[in-house]
Amino acid sequence: MQPSNRKFLKNLVGFSMVSWISFLLGFVATPLSTRLFAPGELAKVNLFGTYTSLICSVCYLGLDQAFVRFYKERPPGVSQRGLLTFCLGVALGACALLGAAGSLFWAPVSEQIAGAPDAWVYACLCLYSLSLVAFRFLSLSYRMEQNPLPYTVQGVSQAALTKIAYLGVGFIAASGRAAIVSLTGLMLPFAALTAWIQRKRLDVHARPTPACVRELARFSLPLMPLSLLSWLNSSVSTLALRQLLGMEATGVYTSALALASTINIVQTGFNTYWSPYVLDNYQSDESARFDAVHRSMACLLTFLGLGLTLLQSPVFLLLGRSYRSSVVYFPFLFLSPICYCLGETTGMGILISKKSYWTTLIYLLSALVNIALCYALIPALGMTGAAMASALTAVLTLALRTAVGEHYYRAIRGYRALGGGVGLMLLASVANWLLTGAQKYAAIAVCLLLAVAVFAKELKTLGRAAGQLLSAAQGRLRRRAHQRRKP
Repeated sequence: MQPSNRKFLKNLVGFSMVSWISFLLGFVATPLSTRLFAPGELAKVNLFGTYTSLICSVCYLGLDQAFVRFYKERPPGVSQRGLLTFCLGVALGACALLGAAGSLFWAPVSEQIAGAPDAWVYACLCLYSLSLVAFRFLSLSYRMEQNPLPYTVQGVSQAALTKIAYLGVGFIAASGRAAIVSLTGLMLPFAALTAWIQRKRLDVHARPTPACVRELARFSLPLMPLSLLSWLNSSVSTLALRQLLGMEATGVYTSALALASTINIVQTGFNTYWSPYVLDNYQSDESARFDAVHRSMACLLTFLGLGLTLLQSPVFLLLGRSYRSSVVYFPFLFLSPICYCLGETTGMGILISKKSYWTTLIYLLSALVNIALCYALIPALGMTGAAMASALTAVLTLALRTAVGEHYYRAIRGYRALGGGVGLMLLASVANWLLTGAQKYAAIAVCLLLAVAVFAKELKTLGRAAGQLLSAAQGRLRRRAHQRRKP
């Protein structure tokens, strides 16, 4: 294996460890939570997370993406430490201001989460959001350094804390309100500890020049509405269910959504490393590498999605009885993370060209389509309609990101992997919805066989890469064992 390929795979695996460990924690936590909490109570915890994501999306002000884009190509008049300090400080200030302004409306906001006005829930919403904003930028600092070990330790610790927080409450008193208070009580000191550990990466005396601030603003301002639109795209089905079908349906749907997020073990780890890698290498002759990565990701995501669809029945037996009805629409929920991840490999021309307004326009159109589909399909099909709306919107977003991104930077050489992967997942989702019993599993098995034919080259490449990584790991272990035996 060439040194460049070895380094790429090593960093990709390193940054994926948070996703794999979080997946294992979530795979244990989700069945437990569905047995400990009634759907209505679990819906409160999940809605709390939804509204927290909204606050964070607004308060980032696009500066998280600006930090990523300008970390290597900084505007004049700012250091890396100064850039992190400025972006973090402005985002935290925005979070504090939004929390103070929102206190005028604490009653209706908390009612949307808890079912009744609750000042404690609103206070937790503000404090938990503040913690997550800080954690986001502090994680980005490790990510941009391409330093996977501290990134993994920090990310796994945060994932473990959040799972322990509400599951521990569930064993004592399965109340959504108590779980929310517990989440906040653990996350706030954890974020403070993380900031203290990384204090040397901050420069509180840094004063970015006006030219630097203008450059950051030109890039980040178009991303401000994008953050809101991205949140809306991922949350509109949950919010529509809350309004149209109530808390219990929302609890069932969001639990299925959490289970479907297992596919994020590939998506999240890949996206964490991919943006810094692209920005470091797009000016060199890396088009062949970019295309190979795109095809490999399409292969991995397709087989993971189809495999989980085939194994869905034993997985759903782990859930509480009240939550098992979601098995009908379960595969549709995979389309959103699959399409988002593939869009990162086909739409990177938007990031490279700094044409961030295109992403905003794409997500605006997608959000409008998502809302329309939700209110058209949910009354007719219930929770299945919400899942379908999310899947169809994800496919539209992928198509638009690909068309615009490829216009600015040609990253892939063909659409076989893209069309084959998404098409087979859509086919399996429809079969899972319309068919039952042996017919359903036969149709999904046929989709898997077709995937083997579509991705035959990629499967061989991935097999060789896995074998080389395994051999390299075994060689390293042998060398270490030999060094220990030396006197």
